[in-house]
Amino acid sequence: MEGNRRDDDVGQVLGPNGEEWWTLDTAAVAVGDVQIFSSGAVQNGVGVYWMFYSGADFAPLTVPAGMPGMPAGATLEGLNTRPGLAMSQDGRNWARIEADHHTHALFDVGAPGEWDALFVAAPQVVAAGPKDMRMFYHSFDAAAQRFTVGLATSQDGFRWEKRGPVFAGGDAGAFDACGAAARCVVRDFDTRKWLMWYEAYDAEGRSSIGLAVSDDGVKGWRRHSEPVLSAADGDAWDSSAVGSPCAVSMAEGRWRLYYGGRRAGDGGAWSGIGVALSASGATFEGVPVSFERRAFEP
Repeated sequence: MEGNRRDDDVGQVLGPNGEEWWTLDTAAVAVGDVQIFSSGAVQNGVGVYWMFYSGADFAPLTVPAGMPGMPAGATLEGLNTRPGLAMSQDGRNWARIEADHHTHALFDVGAPGEWDALFVAAPQVVAAGPKDMRMFYHSFDAAAQRFTVGLATSQDGFRWEKRGPVFAGGDAGAFDACGAAARCVVRDFDTRKWLMWYEAYDAEGRSSIGLAVSDDGVKGWRRHSEPVLSAADGDAWDSSAVGSPCAVSMAEGRWRLYYGGRRAGDGGAWSGIGVALSASGATFEGVPVSFERRAFEP
């Protein structure tokens, strides 16, 4: 926005719900995905901002064994996240949507013992076609002790049906042996295949970024055997961990990979956001798997 109202676009647009104690997001909110849907199958042909987010309440949960970066056995608040939806006409003023679950979540975590019983995190939605909306999310499977990506589908964006886990990384000893967490699922313009760029964890809890490919975006995800981006060498700002990928398709089959990075000793939060560009050479099912970090002069 330009002119006198430019400052209106700066600041918080959605915070925890401090008025209704029973809702999914009384403790914290985290954006998962924001899109403008204008398809008649979604919103009567009118372009509207849709924000899919994770909401956390204050219910204490016990951290299971094997979760990277978390103290096993500790009791924490804010871990129990569910997916929520907010909508906006202008991208600044948002209204929460009261979905069918009693917390107003789009759907609940799994029942005790199910793979997503702990939380539903980082919802990302892809409009695959008319009345075909797909939400990818992740949880930590306490029984398998690994992060796992799941899928839910919807015809209208409001009522969702879980389809179960779809991807959980590689076998013991692999860079993603402890599973796949935050991810970016996109349709490749060139190959028409579905690509999942994902935050991978090894058995030691170290994170990198991996790539998996599917023909239909639902089943049969095939993973590249090596990470496409790992932590940098030396004392770089991203020398401890990389993750939280967001891939953008460019011209002539090239990709930009935006990611979060962390330096050793910086704690659990990401230290910054970087970008890597696909390099010519190696590919996996037609997709570049060699990336070079882009350095910017101050």
